[in-house]
Amino acid sequence: MRKIRNISLKAIAAFLSVLMTFSFMSYRPRVTHAVEDKDLNTMADEIVILVNEARQAEGLKPLRAVPYLNDKARERARELIFDFSHYRPGRRIFYLTNECEFTLDDVSEEKIEAIAKKLDEKWCFPTWSEDKKSFRVDAKKRDDVEGILICEGAGFTSVETMTGLAEKLTEKKFFETWSEDNKSFSVDKKYEEAVTKFLKEEGIKFSMGDLFITIIDAGLVPYSRAGENTAGGSDTAQKTFNQWKGSPVHWHAIMNPDYTHIGVGCAYEKDSTFKYYWDQIFIATDKTLDGQYIPESQETVPVGSGDVNGDSEINSFDLITINKYIAKEIEFNEAQMQSADLLQDGMITVFDAAVLRKYILGQYHTIPVTLEMFLNG
Repeated sequence: MRKIRNISLKAIAAFLSVLMTFSFMSYRPRVTHAVEDKDLNTMADEIVILVNEARQAEGLKPLRAVPYLNDKARERARELIFDFSHYRPGRRIFYLTNECEFTLDDVSEEKIEAIAKKLDEKWCFPTWSEDKKSFRVDAKKRDDVEGILICEGAGFTSVETMTGLAEKLTEKKFFETWSEDNKSFSVDKKYEEAVTKFLKEEGIKFSMGDLFITIIDAGLVPYSRAGENTAGGSDTAQKTFNQWKGSPVHWHAIMNPDYTHIGVGCAYEKDSTFKYYWDQIFIATDKTLDGQYIPESQETVPVGSGDVNGDSEINSFDLITINKYIAKEIEFNEAQMQSADLLQDGMITVFDAAVLRKYILGQYHTIPVTLEMFLNG
């Protein structure tokens, strides 16, 4: 009996050994991304290069890439995996405008014209019905409108459009969550279409929140306007750029002369609808942003001081290049910055351009020069 037991134990041990060996051999670390982050970053810069080449062909200024915007665009690209829209994943926010609707009682056309004129003078901006028997204004203007109607001797009734709205939404079972001031509410994104339809049917003026732009901290990156392009499915920068080029709406954003800066992000998820997700964030600002740069298809490598354009010669083309930088028409890479800093003061200014000009004209025999040499002519 003991012998049988020993044989059984040995058999079990052998089986477990084989099983563990097989498991070890078949184990592979789970790969969630087919490409490295550095490859995604490179592809993002390729997009900026393609964008700026297209803008240059139309005589537009290049867009400056910003590391912060690139980070946010990459974050948005990851969000697109779960919610492919211009809204952030999760809940949708509806911002409501409470209006007051006034219905007039047997008022003549002449009287209506007089009322409309006074409403405009009081900056009430009414929205009239087609039959001119009723109109709506912002509820904040209710007292002003009532004063006008009373002075004109017009009979009327009024009601605020948001009266009873909360109860109606509850009946619809949208499971909304209201803000503390009751001026907005949020719902799960799956109810977005139904809520939008309901509010339109009720004649409620609203706008939707939690757009892509909420990902940007305006304190860090101040902007006057912003836009976004999204794409999915293409595994290269060129294919993605062609997608946007083939869409008038997306192309309009790329060629918008008002935009000054851009952020581009790419994300990959094997087990998702499109696998590759792309995002462009455009902004307009008159500020110089930290780390802004213009990616180059081939990085310029100067050969010593003064060879700013990297053609191994120092001539008027280098002077043109440095003047373009001073005018903020182009950006320099680190090597160009060192090559153009002919006074070695850590800045590129008109004085460096003056030094380069004198060198080209033969007034200086070597560059860079010291500040003393420059001041002494």
